[in-house]
Amino acid sequence: MAVAGSYRAGKFISRTRVIYNTENGLTNESVLCLLIDGQGRLLAGTKQGLYMLKSGHFAPVFANRISGAVNALALLDDGTVAVGEGPALYYLKNGALKEKRAFDSDIVSMECARGSVWILTKTRLVCSDYALENDSIDRELEGGEGRDLAVHDRNMFVATDGFLSLIHGKRNEWKNIMPRFSAMPEGEVYSLNFDENGCLWLGTQNGALIYDTQSRWIDSRTVNTLPQNPVYKTAFDKKGGIYFATDTGIAYLGAGRIKYFTADRWVPCNIINDIAVTDDGNVIYAATDNGVSEIRTRYITLSEKADIYEDILEKYHIRRGFTANRHINGYDPENGFVTISDNDGLWTGCYVAAESFRYAATGSKEALEKARRGMKAMLLLTKITGIPGFTARAVRYPGEAGYGNGNREWHKAKNGKCEWKGETSSDEMTGHFFGFSIYYDLCADEKEKKAISKALCGIADHIIENNYRLVDADGLPTTWACWDPHALNYDERWFAERGINSLEFLGFLKVCAHVSGKEKYKKLYDEFTTRHFYQLNLMSHKVKDAHMCHIDDNLAFLASLTLLRLENNEAVRAAVLCAMEDHWQYERPERQPLFSVIHAAMTGRDDDLCEGIQSLREIPLDLIHYRMENSRRRDLVWDTEQEQWHGEKQLKYALPYDERNVGRPDGSCLYADSRGGGMQEPTVYLLPYWAGRYYGIIAED
Repeated sequence: MAVAGSYRAGKFISRTRVIYNTENGLTNESVLCLLIDGQGRLLAGTKQGLYMLKSGHFAPVFANRISGAVNALALLDDGTVAVGEGPALYYLKNGALKEKRAFDSDIVSMECARGSVWILTKTRLVCSDYALENDSIDRELEGGEGRDLAVHDRNMFVATDGFLSLIHGKRNEWKNIMPRFSAMPEGEVYSLNFDENGCLWLGTQNGALIYDTQSRWIDSRTVNTLPQNPVYKTAFDKKGGIYFATDTGIAYLGAGRIKYFTADRWVPCNIINDIAVTDDGNVIYAATDNGVSEIRTRYITLSEKADIYEDILEKYHIRRGFTANRHINGYDPENGFVTISDNDGLWTGCYVAAESFRYAATGSKEALEKARRGMKAMLLLTKITGIPGFTARAVRYPGEAGYGNGNREWHKAKNGKCEWKGETSSDEMTGHFFGFSIYYDLCADEKEKKAISKALCGIADHIIENNYRLVDADGLPTTWACWDPHALNYDERWFAERGINSLEFLGFLKVCAHVSGKEKYKKLYDEFTTRHFYQLNLMSHKVKDAHMCHIDDNLAFLASLTLLRLENNEAVRAAVLCAMEDHWQYERPERQPLFSVIHAAMTGRDDDLCEGIQSLREIPLDLIHYRMENSRRRDLVWDTEQEQWHGEKQLKYALPYDERNVGRPDGSCLYADSRGGGMQEPTVYLLPYWAGRYYGIIAED
């Protein structure tokens, strides 16, 4: 058992996002540039004018005068905002708008520095006083059209589509820097920005570059935390955070680590036109051709996050006591319904376990009632079939999706009130024994203990009496529910299930002996360990399959916890722990929080606990499955082993949980992309969190 409080959670960053588009006041969703003005208000330059964000809504600013494309915005020292609409330059101050100058081509960039306004058009560089009356510089560009400019102290650089240029000498002549004649890396330059120390950051087609303005260049080959994808803009906060507008969302470099905010979870599309960030870095705005994204940072504890998930689960994921994912239209959780799955019992069992651990850790009466509600739903599955010991996968009622559609695995209940689904698998049985046994020990009153004992022993008896299989309503064994020693030990068709199903069945027998006290289960348990050697089968239960199948990962860790909670025989415990260690080491690249917590709780070691806790921190609050395209990123490390199994290409290491979609522990963490669709129920967080609290490996202040 782990030492109590071996990980003290504390507060950590959690982020949420809001997307603004035409539904929020923008006439045109193509947003070209952003600026936070002196009063902390967001201004957005669009293809059809200037807008200001007010109380969650974008309002046009002088739409009768500024209706064209606003490509550039800048802030003067006195709070005046310079607005570049096409070739025209306006000043916006104290609610008044003044047209100041018109240039020979469209304004593409502006900066206010050294008491001057620097204006870059497609063809010229102009430096003027704040009144825009006296120009100290007015030069035609060399090397093509202007793209961006940056000014700091005595340094000023301009990026064109051909050169990186600077003004030199008393006559303001051009000096040009290009890869052919310097150490500058190859690649078109899109943007320029100085940091406070005077280093020039370049956004290029090959990622971010840092230039000391003399001769030293740094790119991702030198510092691997720099983004490698095209960078269109760079922004800084006042706490050392650096933000890059890329073709795969926002890349954020902070505390020495690069993090990506990609579409559709964080931004409405992957190509970011511009970024604005508050000084403290707590609010990030991204301009795209599909609107503006606002990403907000808050600091919460794991416990506060659990409370948020409790509310979400209660609102969106409970159906007649069962816990399930939610089907939603688009990304709106209000517009959807709770799904009916093949494994309602398994996932409800995990939720029951989570609430049982919560009750045991906190004494919360609410947790007890939620666990009881789920337990009763699971009991229904064990009875509704009318076949002693045979448990349904799910039930559905008139008016619910699919009811009465004639699917041959759905059967009318004898009471005529619902349908139940057969073809029950080992997954369901693992979930029932897992959830029921934890509820039995931590929550159940005497009446409930009798009901649970009857249900679990009924399942075990059905399995034993049917040659260690589940037999369906049609009299045939179900496809995957096989614990037959002859099949597992001698039939090569069951090689993949040999270890996992052996582990499951020993857990079934151990639980039944525990809840009933009957000797027959103890004797059968001894027979399967001494005669059929199931403890040897389970020692290599994970088939190393290039991380292609994850169902067995989830089942193995649930079954291991079920057995280890009750097993006192040190030889059997050693076998299970040996198998868990081998499995856990193989799964470590996935940073799966449930596996990390179970491993730490059962071994007393916290080798991987910080990575598991980090995953709990990263899991997004909304748990909506978004369409995501991380494969666009050039920094990813791809695995190749899947090719040997004719499987889909995967990553070598799992991305952070907030940079991809979050699924259940029986799904892959290693895919870079996701089609999106639906909403994940929060047990993926609640079970590892409350198990960690119960076993004393997570402590809250």
